[in-house]
Amino acid sequence: MVREWSYFLRKYLLEILKQIIMKQIIYFSFLALILFFGCNEKEFEVPQSKVIEVPSGTIVSIRSVVSNLDRLEDEKKINFKQENQFVEGYVISSDQEGNFFKELVIQDKPENPTTGLILRLDERALYQRYPLGSKIRIRLKGLSVGFENGVAQLGVLKENKIEAIDFSSIDDYVFRTGEIAQLKPLSLSTEKITKTQELLYVELDNLQFENNLIAPEIKTIAGEKADSFDGLRTMNHCPSGVDIVLCSSTFSSFKNRSLPENLGKVIGVLMRDFGDDFFVIKMNSVEGLFFKEGKRCEPTFFECKGIISTPLETIFEEDFESITNEKKLEPLGWFNINVTGDEKRWVDKKVTNVDNRTLAISAFNSNLRPLEAWLITPEIDLRKVKNAYLKFRVRTRFNTGKTLNVWITNTYTGDPLTTKWKLLPLEIPTKSSNFKTIEYPIFCLKGKIRVAFQYKGFDPIATSTYEVDDVSFLGVNILKD
Repeated sequence: MVREWSYFLRKYLLEILKQIIMKQIIYFSFLALILFFGCNEKEFEVPQSKVIEVPSGTIVSIRSVVSNLDRLEDEKKINFKQENQFVEGYVISSDQEGNFFKELVIQDKPENPTTGLILRLDERALYQRYPLGSKIRIRLKGLSVGFENGVAQLGVLKENKIEAIDFSSIDDYVFRTGEIAQLKPLSLSTEKITKTQELLYVELDNLQFENNLIAPEIKTIAGEKADSFDGLRTMNHCPSGVDIVLCSSTFSSFKNRSLPENLGKVIGVLMRDFGDDFFVIKMNSVEGLFFKEGKRCEPTFFECKGIISTPLETIFEEDFESITNEKKLEPLGWFNINVTGDEKRWVDKKVTNVDNRTLAISAFNSNLRPLEAWLITPEIDLRKVKNAYLKFRVRTRFNTGKTLNVWITNTYTGDPLTTKWKLLPLEIPTKSSNFKTIEYPIFCLKGKIRVAFQYKGFDPIATSTYEVDDVSFLGVNILKD
């Protein structure tokens, strides 16, 4: 009897507990429906930043901030301590597509700008608060400015590094004026870029991605396996041949887009690469690529196909060991000519660690745009030679872009600019390397020939150092004296 009573009591209590739970579920479900359907739609929108009155005070130009910084020694910073001192600028970067991260790039004017600056902010999705073209005012007291990765940056100084302004403090430093201007990119010619144009919104025209990026298969903007953090894609300017690099984040939304094949232009922010080695351009979105029209600008290559099995002998050789002054080349039949109106040309160089002499050239600190110098071999009469080959060694250091081409002609006029040359399709190194030996058949060209090493650099955008050594011509002399 007791066991039966206990059984019915437990059953009764469980039933009561079940009803209580069901009532609670119904109650909270009903409450959720009321909240869902009863709330105004605007209550679910992304919170907007609070309206903050723009403070007044002394306006310091971006140009004065950066020019003061230029006069300081490397690694030095300027700390702002004066009350009511501000700098103003227009936002030219957007992180909406993920190509910029926790930074705003500003310039002094929406068109025809002269100076730019990076503002470091510890916040994502900055485009929502500071869309392109926004004019902002920045309180300077408590901030510092200095060069980081080669460009001027404004932020908080920590252990002599410019760091981002903390998220909670942004509204104390950055104020929107309410003006949103239409940005007009500054039109630049790639070969005339200088440091004064860093961090400006620019347009570079007549560009094409280099051949190895579109053949045998087209590469992506920044989605290749070898890309780490940034995808760097070299573009060649037509007709100068000077390079500029498109820099795109591997976190950008457009990283897997294919590179365009033809000629066009790019719009974006002119910056430096992470190591401060060369200029790059960063787009706000893939719409910064305008390559819908324009046929590629390709040089005329000299192609000579065939495999030589016959043993070859040296027809001509110069190892430069006796060239202790480049003037000694001229009596030997060489031409060493600067065609841009300057005296800087190929010079003799002793490589001390291996006791070797080479001929070298670099546009670094030359202040020349361009520095174009031709090193032209003595005349080689191929009428006396069959199975002719060119052979030389080359290396590059401090490479900021390919600035060396090798040409051939059988109609040299005495002036490299009036001679009709054909470009040899050689794999000239574009990254710092040891000496590389290059060989190429030239037996397809008849008559008296010359080969030219043309260096074309642009300080400071393309200043690579190149060294040439052990130039020789091989073949079979069929008319020995």
